[in-house]
Amino acid sequence: MRLKGVLALFSFFTAIPVKSNASLEEIAEYSYISPIIIGISLALIESAVYVLLYRILGALAGIILLGVVELLRGFNHLDGLLDLGDALMIKGDRNRKIKALKDVEIGSGGIGLLLVYISIQIVALLKLGFSLYSIFYLISSNVFSMTIGLYILSTISPIPESNLGKIFHNKLKGKSTVLLFELIPFISLYNIIVFLVFYMIMHKICGSLGGSSGDITGASITLSFPLFLLTNEITNLNYSLLSILCYLFLHLH
Repeated sequence: MRLKGVLALFSFFTAIPVKSNASLEEIAEYSYISPIIIGISLALIESAVYVLLYRILGALAGIILLGVVELLRGFNHLDGLLDLGDALMIKGDRNRKIKALKDVEIGSGGIGLLLVYISIQIVALLKLGFSLYSIFYLISSNVFSMTIGLYILSTISPIPESNLGKIFHNKLKGKSTVLLFELIPFISLYNIIVFLVFYMIMHKICGSLGGSSGDITGASITLSFPLFLLTNEITNLNYSLLSILCYLFLHLH
């Protein structure tokens, strides 16, 4: 595995200042490991910031963490969420929806989906609490959200208009099983249910647009993160490997 390709994942998926001259093809080639490499790295940074803020602000630290999460991602995935919201609100044929998806202007659909995301995210982050489990919740949610975004791109052919989607789809083909294997330490019954329901909804949306794209992947990563986070908090990651390890750590020390 080439270090250049791995480092390039940080420059592509995050705002972390990592210098890399890797091509888009090289980034796409190694993107299948990004749920573990990028997901866990982001979660650890978010956890460190949250711990520091929680000591000062208490539960309100979750509100600030919302900005930290998006800042770390460089707001790239948020742009995909806005574009998808606009496309979903367009009535008419596929061409009009694709035009809205590629348009740089933000419409009412984009603002509406953004409000949905922020609402769920605020609820999830305010409920995060302050314990070792909180770190595991963030790790699991980051890994799951990145996995489902890339899994959609790997299993659903991209729309003809998405050059980025084509490159990543071609490099991810045949690696969808590997993506799912990365979830094993974080799997619980409830996460599986959320994953399947979310995938089916996005599959339906991709069907109406004629395929997947980079924007749809970004939107999926963004919107699924608070859903997985809230699921983890409500269920305490029941019966997942992470929850077992956390339980043993807390009760053997």
